[in-house]
Amino acid sequence: MARFAFVAKDRSGTEERGVIEGNTSHDALAALHARGLVVINLSQYRARERAQSPVQSFLKMEVLPARVGVRDIALFMRQLATMVAAGIPLVRGLRGLATDSPNAGLRKISAAMADKIDTGEQLSTAMAEHPRAFNSLAVSMVKAGEAAGTLDLVLDQLAIYLEKVDAIQTKVKSAMSYPIFVVIFAIVCFLIMLLKIVPVFKDIYAEFGGKLPAPTLAVLAVSDWLRGHMPLAIAIFFVLIAAFYFWRKTPGGRYVTDTWLIKFPVFGPIIHNAVVSRFVRTLGVLLGSGLPILQAIDHARDAANNAYIARKVVKARGDIQGGQEITQSFRDHKVLPEVVLQLMGTGEETGQLTAMLIKASDFYDRQVEASVAGLTSLIEPLLIVFVGAIVGVIVVTMFLPIFYLGDLIFHSEYKR
Repeated sequence: MARFAFVAKDRSGTEERGVIEGNTSHDALAALHARGLVVINLSQYRARERAQSPVQSFLKMEVLPARVGVRDIALFMRQLATMVAAGIPLVRGLRGLATDSPNAGLRKISAAMADKIDTGEQLSTAMAEHPRAFNSLAVSMVKAGEAAGTLDLVLDQLAIYLEKVDAIQTKVKSAMSYPIFVVIFAIVCFLIMLLKIVPVFKDIYAEFGGKLPAPTLAVLAVSDWLRGHMPLAIAIFFVLIAAFYFWRKTPGGRYVTDTWLIKFPVFGPIIHNAVVSRFVRTLGVLLGSGLPILQAIDHARDAANNAYIARKVVKARGDIQGGQEITQSFRDHKVLPEVVLQLMGTGEETGQLTAMLIKASDFYDRQVEASVAGLTSLIEPLLIVFVGAIVGVIVVTMFLPIFYLGDLIFHSEYKR
């Protein structure tokens, strides 16, 4: 008869650890269920492995932690939630995911987590060791689910949340990709005209002599400078990009750029609605998982990923900590739109705050979808005007001297 180590919760949420005997793991699992326990982990009992030497640890160490996308994590959580709900032990489920997951990084993480849980650690502890895959929000939710004995429900909520986040991110990225491509294409065309076409016109005009118009001279000067200092121009370009990147990493730079993104015409409302939806949904899911309000606000603020909103949330959090109502604190600091605040107020009064926050998030998800759907028809004429303006400046300045060529030719013939 084999021995199995288990970690389980009773109906009151109290954790119980121990060793149970059974012919198979199914027999041990059935015996634990018969005792009214919710099994979190069940594994073959064995002594802890000896600590690895520094050389062994170094050989197993990865150079860089694996990157895992939101979509991969959402699928991982969905599969794990289904396994836990079906009563499959975590170790067995994670080892299955380590074999079947389409993401190579996630396969390694799943195997490492299974080994960690197999030594008696909890799922949240194992997840915390992989911050590039599982952020603090996911770890906190799982930890709350373990404490309450509702791990399967929390994993399901987390999967739904990640699927929603991935859907909104995909829609926003698709809305931004088209104009970004057009702008890059316009800049490339602009550079080709400056470097290849403008010099041809310069040689033609040089044959006739005479004074060229000021706009044409300016474009020719830019073309000459670029052709004569191309390495310097490329270096300046990359220095400016790097400077902007590092400035954006500073608190002040992050605040300015995030504020600009939210208030930018056309795209600003879409980004703002996506940020509001992400913040509200995260707050609702965390409160539904049993996290305290202040801790839930902190995680929701980080999940919103916008310094402009985060600064307002910090001020509202201070008022809430001082005893003020959640809705009124958010209203005083203009954290959220009035539609969301009204739903929050109703949720506070009726004790259905989590449900109302989820409804508000669903509403703003639909707003983002509608905005993205109508963006293409709105942005195409604007982009056409933008590209036309860039090309038009070059064309007009290059053909402007043609109006003077007649006089130049006449005078040159007259002098002969």
